[in-house]
Amino acid sequence: MGALASAIRTRHEYQLRLAHARSTTDQLFEILREEALYERPIAERHRVVFYVGHVEAFDWNLLGQRAFGLKRFHPTFDQLFAFGIDPVGGGLPSDKPEEWPARGQVDAYNRRLREELDRAIEKTLANSSAGHPQFLTMLDTAIEHRLMHAETLAYMSHRLPAKMKKAPRAEQRWMAPQIRHRMVEIEAGPATLGLPRESSQFGWDNERGMVTVTAPEFAIENHNVTNRQFLLFMQNGGYRDRSLWAAIAEWTTRSVNTLKMRAPPRNVLTGVESIQTANHRQAMVYGLRRGLGAWLS
Repeated sequence: MGALASAIRTRHEYQLRLAHARSTTDQLFEILREEALYERPIAERHRVVFYVGHVEAFDWNLLGQRAFGLKRFHPTFDQLFAFGIDPVGGGLPSDKPEEWPARGQVDAYNRRLREELDRAIEKTLANSSAGHPQFLTMLDTAIEHRLMHAETLAYMSHRLPAKMKKAPRAEQRWMAPQIRHRMVEIEAGPATLGLPRESSQFGWDNERGMVTVTAPEFAIENHNVTNRQFLLFMQNGGYRDRSLWAAIAEWTTRSVNTLKMRAPPRNVLTGVESIQTANHRQAMVYGLRRGLGAWLS
């Protein structure tokens, strides 16, 4: 009975997580007017319509094809929304809005895709032992991928003019218990990152290559910093309070007036940062989190 209850709970949790992730991207697309879907708010990225199909095509190509072996019903869209339209000559994207499918076509593709995937997911969750051995890992990956794009879509939509957006159909109110922020101390010890290159286990490309490092003791907050907390931190002079940054020499030796919070330089074509820039970004993020953590506590 305990094993059965655990299986039902796992099935329910995955269904809820997938539904929540889909709802998140659906709501982001719903606030955009039709003309906004064919805009390119960021020059290096695809037009918004690509992402309308991409978050679904990724699920289909990963789960529908690799986990379930479902028959393709629109291979052209499977390919288009997996990679987009390649730039000519390796430069910035230069495709035209008319080169992309109409919204109605994309929506029809997404609806059928979800219907077929949902049937297969429901069947496999009900009897996971009969499915792909890495099915749950793949489902976790699909959910993670969608939520990562939700973050991307959020800041892309901020770059669109207000006239291209509309208010949500209904006000969302979330009731949640009050939480208390605190720092959690983590002991020093070995940390193993990545997967063996020869492993057959599913994972992202950049996870290949297992490395074990010795991590020093550190502290991390038990919850993410909210936008409201960061605003209060700024308004209360958090960057000017040297006591919050005493543990980070690079931050205590420079004036806040010389600190420039800007996007780091990177190769526009490859998106790769230099090692120096990547290290600088890590130092800034580390310092910011330590300072915020000290201020919140």
